[in-house]
Amino acid sequence: MKASRKKTRRHLVQKLYSRIYTPLDNTLFDEAFFEWRFDFDLDTVYMNEMFDLIVIRQYDILEIIKTYAPKFDLETMLKTNIIAIAIAVSEMLWLKEEIPAKVSINEAIDLSKYYWDENSKNIVNGILNSFYKNIEIHQKETHNPSWTNSFFC
Repeated sequence: MKASRKKTRRHLVQKLYSRIYTPLDNTLFDEAFFEWRFDFDLDTVYMNEMFDLIVIRQYDILEIIKTYAPKFDLETMLKTNIIAIAIAVSEMLWLKEEIPAKVSINEAIDLSKYYWDENSKNIVNGILNSFYKNIEIHQKETHNPSWTNSFFC
């Protein structure tokens, strides 16, 4: 079977979402999600790298969201929107494989539409486009969190 990056991103969203609310057992989660009934394979290299990046760099990601969405409260913002943004930001800044920024942004918008609604699409698009216009600033920044809570446990 062929690995599907688009479907792997959806799996990643659900895995990160699950981790927000409960301790995560990767094996049990993968078995429950996958159950070997799908017609695709996960891109496990991408999946593992992205999951680790997002959990490790969550403070940086949340600071970026706070910067480009100052009117939104991270506590009340839809978690799926935060996760979609986290995936795109991580792909653009830290993923070893180079993915064009426009692809990352479009995939994040698709994720927000898939998991929520048109309004989410506009929010994710606005934040990521503003971020992308200033990406050089963030490529030079070091990890210095002011966010004190752990988002992805």
